[in-house]
Formats: sequence, C-alpha cells, structure tokens
Amino acid sequence: MQKTSSETDLLARYLAEERLKGFAWGCDNGDCLLFLLGWAERAVGRRASVAWRASYCDEAGARAALSAFGGAPAAVCDVLGPPRIGSKAQRGDVGLLAFEDWHLGMICTGNLWAIRDVRRGVRLLRKEADIVWSTGFVA
Repeated sequence: MQKTSSETDLLARYLAEERLKGFAWGCDNGDCLLFLLGWAERAVGRRASVAWRASYCDEAGARAALSAFGGAPAAVCDVLGPPRIGSKAQRGDVGLLAFEDWHLGMICTGNLWAIRDVRRGVRLLRKEADIVWSTGFVA
C-alpha cells in the first residue's frame, strides 16, 4: 500500500509520540512487540487480532501470551503477512531481532532501527533485524 506525500511524516510522528511514553508490558504500545505492532497497524491501517494485548503485565505474562499465540513472528505475520525475503529493509519496515531466547521488535528508520527501551521510551540501534516485514510505507 503506497502512501501519499502528505503521509510521509507518519513514521516521524509515531516515533515522536512513543518517545514520550515509558515501557509498560501489555499496555498500548508499551513493550517491544506492541511498539512494532502499533507502527505496523498505523502504517497499513489494519488492527492486529492480538487477543493477548492487555492480557499481561510482566515479562513472564508476555512470554506465556506470545507462546500461546505462536510466537513473536506469528504476531507480526498476523498484521503484515509473510516476512520480506532477500532484500534490505527500508524506512518504515519492521523486524524482529533474536535476543537470548526472545525477540525484540524493531522499526527501520532508514539507517538505524528504533526499539522500545525500558529506560528511555525509544532507542536507536545499528543492529539489523533477523526477520523483516514490509509495511509498504514510502517516505
């Protein structure tokens, strides 16, 4: 889905809004996966069928809810379909970074990736996502 030129700052607005919010398991876009899904929903205009949203309030609850749903990749596929294969991520794409036995949700800003940070709202990383989905966002 291609965006019009009047919508090209949608990602910048989303990240600015999220920078003001703290980390909160299961609330709004407060944890790393909900942060990614919040952007994906806004970018494609379709709500995720995440029955587990607001059903947990800590890491253990998040792990249990995601496990019952099929894992973080299944949650992203629920909104965006299959991941992108064989091409570099573009601004507005989302991804998952494997971290220990967990996945961190990320949003591509162009050269960097934005994640929900436990201490600072949003943090930028240079690490590439392991799995990437296109949102169709054109900046």
